[in-house]
Amino acid sequence: MKQTLAKLSGKPLAFAPYPEFTAADVPQTVPCQPAIFNRDHLSRVTQCGFSKPLQELIEVLEAREYVERPLSTCDLGPATVVGGIIFTPDNRILHSSFLHPGLRDITATPPEVSERTVLINSMQGIRYFGHWLSDDVAAHEAFRGDSDLRALPLPGWSDARIYSRLFEQDWQGHMVIRSKALTLVRDLGFSLDKARRYRALRQRMRDNLGQPDERGKVVFLKRGPSGDPREIVNAAELETQLSAAGVMIVTAEGESEHFLRSMLDASVIITIEGSQDRHAIYALQDGGGMLTIAPPDRFYIASHEWARNLDMHSGIVIGTVAEGGFTVDPNEILSMVDQLLARVENPVQH
Repeated sequence: MKQTLAKLSGKPLAFAPYPEFTAADVPQTVPCQPAIFNRDHLSRVTQCGFSKPLQELIEVLEAREYVERPLSTCDLGPATVVGGIIFTPDNRILHSSFLHPGLRDITATPPEVSERTVLINSMQGIRYFGHWLSDDVAAHEAFRGDSDLRALPLPGWSDARIYSRLFEQDWQGHMVIRSKALTLVRDLGFSLDKARRYRALRQRMRDNLGQPDERGKVVFLKRGPSGDPREIVNAAELETQLSAAGVMIVTAEGESEHFLRSMLDASVIITIEGSQDRHAIYALQDGGGMLTIAPPDRFYIASHEWARNLDMHSGIVIGTVAEGGFTVDPNEILSMVDQLLARVENPVQH
């Protein structure tokens, strides 16, 4: 897209720094539950996701309180959005390098200028399904009923359409947007208000999806074909032992309504760290448990942050480096399932 616009303008595009956002609320300190994990297994970690220091992630896992990061907004005034670039009277702002409008989009008759527009896509949510499902969808809920809400085109995520319907949200994409007053929205952190919106979305999904196939089950959510690879070398052995222990094996994606209903109101969901683990935000029963399998070369704990935001329980099992990926000990997984079930069945107030 940048190259196309550069050709049309006859010169390289320069971008202003990404603008500052203003929080909608004053951050509060919120009590939370720590994660369950084996400190001795931290020696298996070879690299953390997004170059985070290991000690910083450990502190998040062990914390009994956190400081909110409320939804925030940025008012840009008059602006035109063309794909991932925002043009204001004074600047060009790169909102996303992953949207590529064609020449037809750029040269077509421009849409009418709206008096006010709230652009709901975050920079991260345009690129990553997990950020869309856990952050942009929650931000959309904050502006529920706002007729000035607009979205950019999403990638071809197979589950996005079904979630949009279940949440009763309009994600129709507009490649070009013109407005006299453009507001950007970002909701990448966690807050009590975000938890309230998550709960509203969870209930609306249940209202529209219908009854689950079975309540209280333990589910292993395998990564679907569109997810980035997280290679479990002994996957067949792991699935065999989990299935023998009564764990339901479910593959992300596929026929979406059946997939969601099959894990709805599970007591514990086991999944590999990554975008697809965000399905559990909405599928787990109230007070359920999330078990995250962490690749040793991409140790990250985002699933714990949203689990604690919803007063759910979380456990982490770290894999062991092996040729071609990593291995997971089925006995460690089953032991963690037992620990999570004990907390789910006997919740402790914090």
